[in-house]
Amino acid sequence: MILMMGGIKMAFPYKNQFNLYCKNEKKLSTNTIDLANKSVNTFWNYYATGSDDPDINIVNETDIRNFLDSLETELKFKKNTINKYLSHLKMYFTYLYSHQFIDNYPILTISGRNFSRKQTYKINWMDKLPQIAQIDNIHPETIKFMTAISLGYKPTEVLSLRLNTLLNGLKDEGLKQYLKNHTEFHGSDNPYIISKKDGGHYASDFHIVQNIQPDKKLLGMPLTLQALRLSYVYSILSDSKKTDEELEKILRVNKRSLVYYRKNFLLYVNAEEFTL
Repeated sequence: MILMMGGIKMAFPYKNQFNLYCKNEKKLSTNTIDLANKSVNTFWNYYATGSDDPDINIVNETDIRNFLDSLETELKFKKNTINKYLSHLKMYFTYLYSHQFIDNYPILTISGRNFSRKQTYKINWMDKLPQIAQIDNIHPETIKFMTAISLGYKPTEVLSLRLNTLLNGLKDEGLKQYLKNHTEFHGSDNPYIISKKDGGHYASDFHIVQNIQPDKKLLGMPLTLQALRLSYVYSILSDSKKTDEELEKILRVNKRSLVYYRKNFLLYVNAEEFTL
């Protein structure tokens, strides 16, 4: 899903009530309230873009984690900036929950981005995709996500990929046949790799990720497009023999982005080899 920092599409739920709470009960300054509004608005538009019927009462922990990941991978925000967004979201959802606007508190177990503790990523799963596709009860959407990311496609490109484009990048015939067998053609000889009933593609991975949640435990790794992209990037960076020019070409990034990913890889990532 693409994050938009400008051009707000819709106000977040209970905005007026939340602002009165911030002003009268929390005694926050106008500037602080404005910053909180910006953070919550950014989250709400991210969430609403990926939902046919956005409902603040069903926002869950995964939605918020995906949003925070997007701030890092798409907008290249630093950890302290991401933590400010998280702080504002905690204030907002605390207000909603304490005033009984929502039934569940979706942010309870989410902590800020730690500057010293490394995050664990599974790496080098790409060449094991033919074996992963043979796992009992694995969702085809999981295999399609992983295959597209393994070929270097970015999260913003995956959902609009056509089947033939994906197949043309593969060499393994078994994996090609798997993808053909698990694709709805809807009268087209070259459909989207994951399509809706009307044959169109999804605008975001929101609903798909909800459906493939069991595979996260099965594979021991998060399966959002953002998380898969990061694990792919760190897999490529783990090969110390590649030059900067080769890395930029494979990852399809510029020098600045490469420096950003390499710094994160060295300072904040605990890379574990993927095993079946």
